Amino acid sequence: MNNKVKRFIGSLIFNIIETLIIFFCGKLLGISANFIILVMVEFFFVRMLCGNAKHYNKWYRCMVWSLLVFLSLYSLSDLHIIIIIILTAFTAYITSGKADIEDIYMWKNNNEPSKYQDIINFIKYHPLDDSIHEFEQKLKREDNILYLVYKYRFIENLSFKEIGDKLDLSSPRISEMLDKIAFAMRINCNI
Repeated sequence: MNNKVKRFIGSLIFNIIETLIIFFCGKLLGISANFIILVMVEFFFVRMLCGNAKHYNKWYRCMVWSLLVFLSLYSLSDLHIIIIIILTAFTAYITSGKADIEDIYMWKNNNEPSKYQDIINFIKYHPLDDSIHEFEQKLKREDNILYLVYKYRFIENLSFKEIGDKLDLSSPRISEMLDKIAFAMRINCNI
């Protein structure tokens, strides 16, 4: 059996066990089976429609996160069913990763310069500078992940979310890596 099949079977078994635990936690709280099934089916259906469910890379984190989400949804069982349906859909949409938190803030100033603006300008206005090419080659040789973060952010101008999706990294980790790259680039390229 190849690695993909083993991973699929392991993931399937985990998802079945996780679903059963979530279901029985709802029953332990005295929630009706109909309500539990409604919330679970709607949640999974909305996440499936969004197409990009967020997952933790550790099984126990995924289990705790799922339990907390569903326990909070179960706590709404006394509300009107329409409100529960709307809140469940909203929760599923948020957890799909499609809702970018930056889009929530209407007052966000898109003209605000980046803390890496000096690097962005240097790359933009000096594309043939040998120091940039040397820095990229050195970064690529020493740490390919750092190079990809550099390339995606400074060359392809991708957002943190897009970089995170491509490299399976969290935003704080990307920010940490960008700070490291920026420091090295400012020194190596005399920015």
